[in-house]
Amino acid sequence: MENEQFYRGRFDYVGDRKLNSVRIFISSTFSDTTDERNGLIEHVYPQLRKYCRTKYNIQFQYSDMRWGIPSTASTSHSIVDMCLQELDSCCRLSMATNCIILLSHRYGSRLVPACISFRIFQLLEDSLSTNIEEKNFLLEMYQLDENYLEQKYFLRTIDDNQQWTLLENKLQLILRKAADICYKQRKITKDERNEFYISVTAKEIYRALKNNMNKYRRIIFFYRNILDIEELDSKYRETENTDEIKKLLEKINNLLHRSIDSSDIYTYKIRWNDKNNRIKYFSQFFEDCYHAIKSQIDFHMKTYENQQNNILYNQILEHAIQCNLLIQRYFPRQDIFEQIKNYIMSTSNCPCILLGESGTGKSSIMAKVVREIPIWYSATNSLSVIIRFLGATPSSSDIRRPLISIIEQICTIYHLDKPSNVDNVKENLENILMHIPKDQYLILLLDAIDQLQSVDLKNLSIWLPTKFPSANIKCIISTISEIEIERTTIDIRQQLR
Repeated sequence: MENEQFYRGRFDYVGDRKLNSVRIFISSTFSDTTDERNGLIEHVYPQLRKYCRTKYNIQFQYSDMRWGIPSTASTSHSIVDMCLQELDSCCRLSMATNCIILLSHRYGSRLVPACISFRIFQLLEDSLSTNIEEKNFLLEMYQLDENYLEQKYFLRTIDDNQQWTLLENKLQLILRKAADICYKQRKITKDERNEFYISVTAKEIYRALKNNMNKYRRIIFFYRNILDIEELDSKYRETENTDEIKKLLEKINNLLHRSIDSSDIYTYKIRWNDKNNRIKYFSQFFEDCYHAIKSQIDFHMKTYENQQNNILYNQILEHAIQCNLLIQRYFPRQDIFEQIKNYIMSTSNCPCILLGESGTGKSSIMAKVVREIPIWYSATNSLSVIIRFLGATPSSSDIRRPLISIIEQICTIYHLDKPSNVDNVKENLENILMHIPKDQYLILLLDAIDQLQSVDLKNLSIWLPTKFPSANIKCIISTISEIEIERTTIDIRQQLR
């Protein structure tokens, strides 16, 4: 599934560099899993670090955000963002397992949102119009930041942690009350309402599942069921809103069982007050954790080793990495995007030319298009996007090799026979395009065609089709208008007409 999405131009999980590590995020509630997390650090991670280094010559890293978060993160309300950003990094950069979930009887801390969109905040504020005190308190706790394209309200920084505990409890009740009113009035969705009830751990779990939606065997779920939980103190169980918490935990548990392969789910039943039973559980848990992660590492490294010998895969990977790097430099150009979208959704079967001077952001626009195009189609499974950043890699400085690579990628996507003779590349490309089913959509993106060798620039019509078989195939070419090479001016725009 991952490879299929990769060949179809879905690069979200590729990252912006070649991978060389297994990087795991540990998602759990805090106080009740301290023994497990400490044991992983002491017994399991050192073994995995040694295994990765000796077997595959890669690094093993883990991120346990329950330790080492600076106090400033608490006063600035950035804990949740820090956790989710680190989780995203693990999902993006890990070659194998990227998240371990430890779940038991606690739902976790439910912090008030550090940031609320302008639209939602206005609705919450309006819902409190009959209670001036609560409305003023809400406005006192949040501050509008107009520096974003979409304005947001941010929770004000605090100085006194003890005072904040009291303020947070009051604020949480007001926000939930307002959110419930808005939801009942159908002004916000259920998911938007739930943002004011969800725990940090639940957010991590939902984000991990979303990040791994098209990835196989990247998450491992450990569920600990304490049979004598009622005999334990609040460190291990919730003491308030127990019915609500039980339903929330059951919902997460069911979702994880539906989303994760059964071989990557481990369940334990334990009597915590029975010391021998507890010792046996820890021993089994640490052993299971080591072998579960090792199994996923072996599974994915076998795939990586096969990919190392796949020339086409590595060519696409180079451009995928370049694409994700350029997206980081993208500056919104809504007017241009609307024109591109209109072209993509039109009945035209001619190429679209994105013209602009050097340094005006054409490449970052092309990179962003790769990510945005799937949003424009309802049936994304029928959409493939192929991009080549010409001149950006050793194999893309002439037009012939990128086109041969594109032909191979098209054949891979649509399970077509690859041409045995590659002498006439343009003819081969045109023939291959004829075999693409009409219910499939193919978008070709050729960025910076002006970076090609001069011999190719002088004869673009020899290489590039001027029309495509049908409107389900689109091509966007970015370039400067003209270029001077060896005292000769080449009018690229004229050649592409």
